[in-house]
Amino acid sequence: MKRPLKLSIRVFLSIVASLLLGVGCRSGGKTDAVSGSLALRPGLAFTVRPSILGVSGSVDQLLGLDATALQVRVTATDADRRVIVWTGASASGTIAIDSYATADAMLLPVFWQEGDVKASRNGGLWLSRAAYDDLAAGRDIEWKVGLADNALSSASTAVKTFNALSFRIFGSATAVPELSPFTVKKTGRSDAYPLTVDGKIVLLKVVQASGWFADLVILDDPENPLILKVAVHPVAEPALKALESARIPWDGLGYEITSAARP
Repeated sequence: MKRPLKLSIRVFLSIVASLLLGVGCRSGGKTDAVSGSLALRPGLAFTVRPSILGVSGSVDQLLGLDATALQVRVTATDADRRVIVWTGASASGTIAIDSYATADAMLLPVFWQEGDVKASRNGGLWLSRAAYDDLAAGRDIEWKVGLADNALSSASTAVKTFNALSFRIFGSATAVPELSPFTVKKTGRSDAYPLTVDGKIVLLKVVQASGWFADLVILDDPENPLILKVAVHPVAEPALKALESARIPWDGLGYEITSAARP
């Protein structure tokens, strides 16, 4: 009984927040229409907030509930490598991603571990350039939930179980065997996705995509395909519960980047 009440409250607050934030976007003086305003350079910083089964993280921003927010700063942006430094309320770390160009998964913030972490063939919070090119052109991509190479064994086992359950549950609910639960399809584009950049609300060009697991909003920039939002679908809940054995908050795998600061 407690969880439905919790989600109902968050849904209500999300609606209120959306309305209030929408008023802010229409106020005129604080909104800039900008395209490609988030160039990927060392020093780019942004705030990441978790969301619960698709409920926007902007609710916490509006109410000032920053306990779960992460501050992220990009320190390296080589063609095949990404390095980010992140800080939360009680932990911090560095994530170095090699073989970024061949990434077929992302590293959701809920899986980030304290200290220095290395990952390979992982996009972190970005699509790989190849995945972006395919998705932007309307071609389906495979995009999985990934873990860093030195992840805790319990978390690694939990994610493998999640992947297996995803295939089983998805397979029993669809008659399209050539698809997998990690197939992501482009659903549209927008020229007016609001994001606070350097203290002002700007309207960004984004690619919208969806799969069985979640909806994604991706910055429409081949040089910086930053995944701005992941809204997890409630239909994935049975598979997500496989993560409980690793003490991972399965209902909070989604996230939203709510603000950014350019170097």
